[in-house]
Amino acid sequence: MKIESIGEFSLIEELSSLLPDGEDVIKGIGDDAAVLKGCRRDSYLLIATDSIAEDIHFRRSSGAYWIGRKSLAVNLSDIAAMGGSPLWAVVNFGIPSELSVQYCRQLYRGIAELAEEFELSVVGGDTFRSPDGIIISVTVVGEVEKKRCVFRDGARPGDVICVTGKLGESSGKHLKFIPRIKEARYLAESFSPSAMIDISDGLFADLDHICRASGVGAVIGEAAIPASPRLRGKSEKVKLRALGSGEEFELLFSLPESEIDDLLSYFVDDTGTAVTPIGKIIDDQGRRELIGRDGKVKPFPESGYTHF
Repeated sequence: MKIESIGEFSLIEELSSLLPDGEDVIKGIGDDAAVLKGCRRDSYLLIATDSIAEDIHFRRSSGAYWIGRKSLAVNLSDIAAMGGSPLWAVVNFGIPSELSVQYCRQLYRGIAELAEEFELSVVGGDTFRSPDGIIISVTVVGEVEKKRCVFRDGARPGDVICVTGKLGESSGKHLKFIPRIKEARYLAESFSPSAMIDISDGLFADLDHICRASGVGAVIGEAAIPASPRLRGKSEKVKLRALGSGEEFELLFSLPESEIDDLLSYFVDDTGTAVTPIGKIIDDQGRRELIGRDGKVKPFPESGYTHF
C-alpha cells in the first residue's frame, strides 16, 4: 500500500497510533497545536510546528523576506486557533549551498520582524544543507489559560458557524497574511467559542475536521460565505473552488447562538476584522451540506489542499 492510495490524513492516523502519550499531554496529535500541562496551574503550554518547502508552498522568486515571514506566520496561525499567545520559536533551515548569504539574511529578516510584531523570541534551531531546494521548519511554543483553550472537538448542535475576514484570496495573500492572534484572543476572552481551527486546508475541508472531531454535522449557506471582491463575475464553479481553497489562514469557529448578536455588535469595532456567520452545526455527523444561491442543497464540494 502506497501513501498516495490512503492520503495525508489516513497516513497521520496510521503513524500517530505508534506514538506514546504521557500524563502531561492534554491533547496530542489531531488539533492545530499540541496542548500540554504548563508550569503554571491555570494555563497550558501550546506547541505548533509546520514546515514549508520550495516549489510546494512557495517559489524562490516570491521574495526571501516573505518566505521567511510565512514560515513563522503559519505556526502563529495554529497558536491563534487554540486561543493562545506565542512565546518562543525555533527555526530549522535547510538551504542549497548555492544560495546567497544576502538571500538568507532577507529570509531571516522576515522571521525576525514578524516575531517582534507578536512579541516572541526566536531561541534557536538548526541549519543544514538541502540538495532539493529551501526547506524551513518552525516550532512555536505558546501559552493559553485553561479556561480559554479552544479545541476542534467542542462544536455542539445549534452552534453558529463563523469565519473571519474574506475567503477566496489565498493566491494573493498566502505569503502576506496576518495571523489572527489578536482576533482569537478576543474571542477566547470575550465569548465562548466551542470549536476553532485556522483555514489552512480550505473552508470545507477544515469545517469537516471540526465536524469529525466533534461528532456533528454542518449546514452552511453559499451566499453567506464572505467572498473576496476578486471573485465578482466569476462562475459559481470557480467561486466555490476559490472559496474552498487552502492557505486562507482565517479563523473558522463555532459559537453558541446566544452570543451571535454581541459578536456582530462588537467584534469588528474591537478587532478591526470582519466576522461573518455562515451556517449552523447540526446533530447529524454524517451531513455536510451547502445551500446554494439557488436554494438547492448539495454536499460540500471536494476541495482544499492535501499533500498526497
